Amino acid sequence: MDFGNMSEVLIDVTLTTGLNTMAADAAEAEEAGYAGIWTFEGAHDPFLPILLAAQHTKNVALGTSIAVAFARNPMLLANIGWDLQAYSGGRFILGLGTQIKPHITRRFGMPWSSPAARMRDMVLAIRAIWQSWQERGPLDYRGEFYQHTLMTPMFMPDPAEVGDFGPPPIWLAGVGSAMTEVAGEVADGFLSHPFCTPDYLAQVTRPTLGQGAAKSGKTLADIQIHHSPMIVIGRDEAELARARTAVRKQLAFYGSTPAYWPILELHGRAEVGPKLKELSKQGEWDAMGELIDEDFVDTAAVTVTDAAQGARELQARYGDLVHRLGFNTPYRPDRALLAELLAAFPSR
Repeated sequence: MDFGNMSEVLIDVTLTTGLNTMAADAAEAEEAGYAGIWTFEGAHDPFLPILLAAQHTKNVALGTSIAVAFARNPMLLANIGWDLQAYSGGRFILGLGTQIKPHITRRFGMPWSSPAARMRDMVLAIRAIWQSWQERGPLDYRGEFYQHTLMTPMFMPDPAEVGDFGPPPIWLAGVGSAMTEVAGEVADGFLSHPFCTPDYLAQVTRPTLGQGAAKSGKTLADIQIHHSPMIVIGRDEAELARARTAVRKQLAFYGSTPAYWPILELHGRAEVGPKLKELSKQGEWDAMGELIDEDFVDTAAVTVTDAAQGARELQARYGDLVHRLGFNTPYRPDRALLAELLAAFPSR
């Protein structure tokens, strides 16, 4: 079985359960062989579960994919990132995303403006704070959106807490060209959206990341890329059909967001986005799914009929595009099936 360069790709898992089950789920994920555990800011806080995962695992990487950056400020994120990096022994990745304007202004009650420029400023501010702590020196960051000019020894953590591994890497999520370019410029890694297709990753995401990296003297090779494509998996036709319906609905939900319309446009479906948005305003969630055609489901998602076939398909689509992969299942999958799929990949 030829897996090309897939042996170099790490396979991660995203855990979205609450605190009551996170410890056991994290330990089980590491035992199964996943290389990384990610949390997601949905129904639960993304950072508290990382603390439990760090306590109950030894080697697996731990990260947020994503924490909503604009719901917080650089000092708060610097503190949280530093503490989780220290406690996990250098295994934490601070993964940040913007969310969309209605959530920031109406759900979190925070300001919104120029998201790409604001995110760039936030990352630079966080790094300036960490530098102040590491060097035990003054803090004088004066950005367009964030200013941090006060830091006294009482509020500086001990640099020895993060030891030789230093503060955590910062990864940014994005779809549009502006945010993707910012990620290439100021971040250590990129969190691709599940709605992204292999063509979009190859034709838009990677070149744009490279453009951003060049602004700060880096290359595309310096940016780690993670992608969790949606997969359709089940033990029989009935389970596969249910999974496919769930994936179609999730694709429709994503497609109703204008920020993700460039993906539809790339695949000749520019007219679908506005229709999905209008139906979402009416709460017509089932009708939205009907607008996602079968070909696009097969383009954006991978159907797994058996573990070996699924691993080959994921390799063929993403082996040359990303460094880390996850299995995105917008439904409750059989964990044993996911374990079989993971085991079908070469030893990492």
